[in-house]
Amino acid sequence: MEKYKEILYDWIFHFNPYKDAWAAIPRDLYTQYCNDNNMEGVIYSSKLETLMHILFQIKGNKNNLNQLK
Repeated sequence: MEKYKEILYDWIFHFNPYKDAWAAIPRDLYTQYCNDNNMEGVIYSSKLETLMHILFQIKGNKNNLNQLK
């Protein structure tokens, strides 16, 4: 996992205790996320490890999220 650390740099992780879920937020969308947490480009999961796995799959590029579907 050491070689993937840079992929995580541009993402912020937030835990919502009311939804019992983690969010991975692109750094450039973080301020918008504070106003609207249901926005495109934010990834949600109950497990932080799942979010990290997804980010590694898309190589940290939020534009690659559509390739996972």
